[in-house]
Amino acid sequence: MVHFLASATRRPCSALPFALIAGLAAPMVVISAPRAIANDFESCTSGLIEAGIAAVAAAGACGAALHPADLSSCTVDVLGAAEVDADQALVACQSDRRPKELATCVGDIHQGLEVANSTAVLNNCRRSVLPVRFSDCVVGVAAAADLAVADSMTECLAAGYRPEDVAPTFIFSR
Repeated sequence: MVHFLASATRRPCSALPFALIAGLAAPMVVISAPRAIANDFESCTSGLIEAGIAAVAAAGACGAALHPADLSSCTVDVLGAAEVDADQALVACQSDRRPKELATCVGDIHQGLEVANSTAVLNNCRRSVLPVRFSDCVVGVAAAADLAVADSMTECLAAGYRPEDVAPTFIFSR
């Protein structure tokens, strides 16, 4: 059966066109990536300088940031919402793992309530693990219980995580 062997050798290789396309596209990605990243750092640094941060501090902060665009937008948004020092806003945004949510937290609390101490709001939003949930708690508790902003922030930070309806795996008995 010679015809069987001949038909087995004539199979087209479908992986070859994909390999060629990938080989041609890879250099374009490598060339364009540094420019896009450099633009993030440039826009971050210029945004922080425009916000009132010293050029050396802005360059250091953006150079050390994993996501420089997030750092810049967080700092600018915090400065737009709260009456805090630009350096305080930068340090808070640098030290938070969710800088966009930090800015949202500060903005929501300032928009929903009359805040006397913006620095305390910034620090409490930074200390919270989930800043947006924290701001929802502060605004909701302050409005419903007629509490001061400082008291509602204390209550919401102290609340923490309380599991409900958990079946224990070990029941202690005496």
